[in-house]
Amino acid sequence: MEQYYIATEEGQTEGPYSFASLETFYAEGKITQKSLVCIAGGQEWVQFWTILEQERKKEVQPCEEPKKQALERLMNEYDPIPKEQPKKELQKDIKPLEITVEGLFRIAGILALLAGVVLLFSTAKDRQPVLGFIYLLSGAFSCLGCFWCAKVIKLLSNTVELLTTISKRMYNIDKD
Repeated sequence: MEQYYIATEEGQTEGPYSFASLETFYAEGKITQKSLVCIAGGQEWVQFWTILEQERKKEVQPCEEPKKQALERLMNEYDPIPKEQPKKELQKDIKPLEITVEGLFRIAGILALLAGVVLLFSTAKDRQPVLGFIYLLSGAFSCLGCFWCAKVIKLLSNTVELLTTISKRMYNIDKD
């Protein structure tokens, strides 16, 4: 534990004192943040607030470091596709076609776009190009909306998967 000397207002040196004693002096008003303090065996006199700040950082860091390391470890462990996995192994993991909400939104988007194109050409026979263009635009925007919904659903499902994995690892739950 480090010891400190205090420079008094009269120019005298007092101490050595522990940091806990300095905190007590500070709380009682015997020293201020601007009081000069020197570490025992040191040559440099600094204001007390500098020492106070350094000690508080030392107190906070041990608590934050394990949390930061644990978070980094979790983020490094959660990697859906290993970086050095050969392409052949990826092809083995391909699952048969599954019907998902995301896939249904994509199909609906493609159908909306196709409907817009079909209606464009069907109104061309009646010589109503403005109406056909409106159908095409509505199909295109419907397609974009459906694809956007599919992307949002995919991102939300990935987020749920990530949070589930993190919570299982944090609480050591082995159930699936």
